[in-house]
Amino acid sequence: MKTEMNNPYGYKVCYKEDGAKGYTRHFKTYTYRQAVKAKAGYIRFPPRAREDGHILKNPKWVIIPIKRSEVRDGIWHEDPF
Repeated sequence: MKTEMNNPYGYKVCYKEDGAKGYTRHFKTYTYRQAVKAKAGYIRFPPRAREDGHILKNPKWVIIPIKRSEVRDGIWHEDPF
């Protein structure tokens, strides 16, 4: 998946476990550079799942640009983690 590197709205670092249907947002950043650093850290030291704290099973990490509609709906008013 090609990521747009000049997105004015920010980026989401998301993961998908084996057998899961969609991606789960794990972290939000304003810059692509921050998203790449966060993703590298999560690959080296895998965190636990946000919802219930279980150990992630072979997660696939991706960086997804935040859409204008998400900003309009208030994505930055939520907890950043």
